[in-house]
Amino acid sequence: MRQKNNMSEPRPRRSLKWSLISLIVTCWILPLALVGGLIGYYITNNLNSQIDNTVKDSVNNSVKMCLDKIDASIYSSRAATYDATIANAYEQYKNDGNDYQAYQQVSKFLNKQYPYDDKFDMTLLYFCDMPDNVFYVLNNNDDKSYSNVTDYKTSVQPKVVEFAKTLGTQIGFMCVDGKVYMVRNLVDSTEFRPYAVIVMQLNTAAVFENLTDVVWATKSTVWLNGTPVSLKGPEIDVKQQEIKFPYDGDAFVRYKNNQSLIYGARTMSSYTMSYAIDIDSTSLTKQFDGLRVFILFLGLLIIPLLAVVIFYFYKNVTRPISNMLKAYLKIENGSLGYKITENFSNLEFNYFKDAFNNMSGKLKEQFECIYREEVALRDARIIALQSQINPHFLNNTLEIINWQARMTNDMKVSNMIEALSTMLDAAMDRSRNSIVSLKEEMRYVDAYLYIVNVRMGRRLSISKEIDDGLMECTLPRLVMQPIIENEVEHGDSGRRKRLIVIRVYQDGENLVLEVESDGLMADEDAQKIKLLLSGEADLKNESYNHLGIRNVQQRLQMIYGDQGKISITTNEKGHTLSQIILPSSLSSQ
Repeated sequence: MRQKNNMSEPRPRRSLKWSLISLIVTCWILPLALVGGLIGYYITNNLNSQIDNTVKDSVNNSVKMCLDKIDASIYSSRAATYDATIANAYEQYKNDGNDYQAYQQVSKFLNKQYPYDDKFDMTLLYFCDMPDNVFYVLNNNDDKSYSNVTDYKTSVQPKVVEFAKTLGTQIGFMCVDGKVYMVRNLVDSTEFRPYAVIVMQLNTAAVFENLTDVVWATKSTVWLNGTPVSLKGPEIDVKQQEIKFPYDGDAFVRYKNNQSLIYGARTMSSYTMSYAIDIDSTSLTKQFDGLRVFILFLGLLIIPLLAVVIFYFYKNVTRPISNMLKAYLKIENGSLGYKITENFSNLEFNYFKDAFNNMSGKLKEQFECIYREEVALRDARIIALQSQINPHFLNNTLEIINWQARMTNDMKVSNMIEALSTMLDAAMDRSRNSIVSLKEEMRYVDAYLYIVNVRMGRRLSISKEIDDGLMECTLPRLVMQPIIENEVEHGDSGRRKRLIVIRVYQDGENLVLEVESDGLMADEDAQKIKLLLSGEADLKNESYNHLGIRNVQQRLQMIYGDQGKISITTNEKGHTLSQIILPSSLSSQ
């Protein structure tokens, strides 16, 4: 019957399979996901930071280059002030009113100074007293149409005249129809009064080339003294972007609505340039698509790897343990001898399987042996109960017969009755002591031999070779009497005289009991005894003596196992030799 588990014993809450899955998820999947996420986050942030720094450095360098070009443009405009040609032409015109001569001198100066400067598309000059008479020169490096001059005179010149009146000695910038004009008053050296205005149309592609070509830029706008100049795309709305330009310094980066905006301002000696560049964030994120795909691939790779690991543990650990557990439950429920037939894929569990099958087989054999012993013991008890009519009545009857024999002075009968009484006491074993000393066992043997001697007389001769030092050794009750009786009853009955030798001696660690008879053992008896000792004989038709030998063998096996042995053979003399060997560890007191 299956025993109930002790409720106080702690029991595992999860199976091995789920424990392994939890372990894999906890110690593998989560760490990999965490490490992958941290690596992705670190790389993304690091690359973003590096890209921002790269873009900022690029913008700062571009701004510096643009400022250098603007400064160079301003410096070029000052040539008209430092050179007296314009001032002399104005004085001559003012004195004699010869505008042609003034035109010749101014045109010569402009054609000498500016036609090859790629920072300007064209340079214009007019006297404040004659705002409609505009002197100009086009940049010979570019294919510029003279229609630009006409457009300027029509659309821009009136605005420049008004704008110049507000500048004083400062530099001013105008943006009209996408064209940027740098305006500067020329003043006389005595009254510091403007007498002429020089207007230079900036070549925005050359001056702002570096800011226009900032990588990933979608819109670029600069402000020269607050005048917006759109370099790329539509003008950036400062108010909408909520930009507050710093007074001076390097570029700033701001993220808003998935857009990166780089802006800043630089204040120079005669002007301030602010700038804002809109960077397309999607262009930046595309740089990480490969990284995201790689991280995603690693994440997806974990799933089949996890499935492989789980399948491996299921095949090599969980399933073998489950099969062994089922086999254990089979045995626990009474299927003794149950064997696992499946071959496992690893050496260790195959070893456990073989060990379990061997244990199961041995357990079945032991239970069958115990069952046979229980049956034999039950049968023996039944026989004993059947034979125990009334031990006290039988003993009392023998005592009365013995007393009557003594009254008639028949000592032979009295001695036979006493010997029979001794045999009955040994058979009934009222003390329930199955192990006796050799001395007591020999008392039972002597009682039996006395009765046999009375029956057979001089035809039977008994000889004893017993070491007196072994008399206190212990052995099972009545193991010698059945052997001696077999020799007496089944020896060569045709002979007139019989000799039986009883020996007891120590052989190493064993106690040896021998009964040697000079009678010959018939082949039929030898075959029956061989079957009896092998356990294959049919006991229904066997004689009492043969059953006694079988009983002795069963008791020896029950008490000593394979260490207790009994054999009946023919020795080199042709005599029948019965031998019992007992282990000394259990035979000496």
